[in-house]
Amino acid sequence: MWNTILPYIVSLTVAVMIFSLVLTLYQIARYFRTNREVRKAWHRARGRMMFGIFLLAFAFNQVLLFTTLVAYLICAVLIVFAVANISYGVQATRYFEQYFEEEDRAWAELEKEKKA
Repeated sequence: MWNTILPYIVSLTVAVMIFSLVLTLYQIARYFRTNREVRKAWHRARGRMMFGIFLLAFAFNQVLLFTTLVAYLICAVLIVFAVANISYGVQATRYFEQYFEEEDRAWAELEKEKKA
């Protein structure tokens, strides 16, 4: 049974890897394109979270494909690093979201001063 389901699980991890890598690149592009500092930090945190998901999927993929002790040790390190990135990304995203309204008000005032 394991041999029949393994290709599907590997395909799922590869799909998650591709999807999260695309989202990581998207968030990095948004980070470089925005002028607002809070939004910049928010996009950076989300990019790290997506990169953590990529690393997690990559580690699980390698564990499924290679069953050696070296692969298990390297993947364990990758999983710890991925969980740390995901945890930081979630916490930082929540932290920066509370300052969106304040930043919007400051930018609105700046726009008023430029027009006046």
